[in-house]
Amino acid sequence: MTKRPPVDLKALTAEQAAPMPEAIQRTAPPSPVGSVKTANLEALAFKVPPDFRKRFRQRAVMADLKLNELLFAALDAWEEKHGLKQ
Repeated sequence: MTKRPPVDLKALTAEQAAPMPEAIQRTAPPSPVGSVKTANLEALAFKVPPDFRKRFRQRAVMADLKLNELLFAALDAWEEKHGLKQ
């Protein structure tokens, strides 16, 4: 049985590798809801039908929003529609 040659770890480092074009980080557009401080959030849990959950998640993805950002925007729109916006 022959011994395997040692792996050249230096060739695997970031200095030697070039990032893949699709791995370039994109900048997120400003949130329409404003910046939400995640340190001050509380859990909110409720059940919805599977088709609603799928639709909600799809809309968030299409708008490039986090789920909670879409929820905040939906509540803001509802309050505005009903004259409750402060």
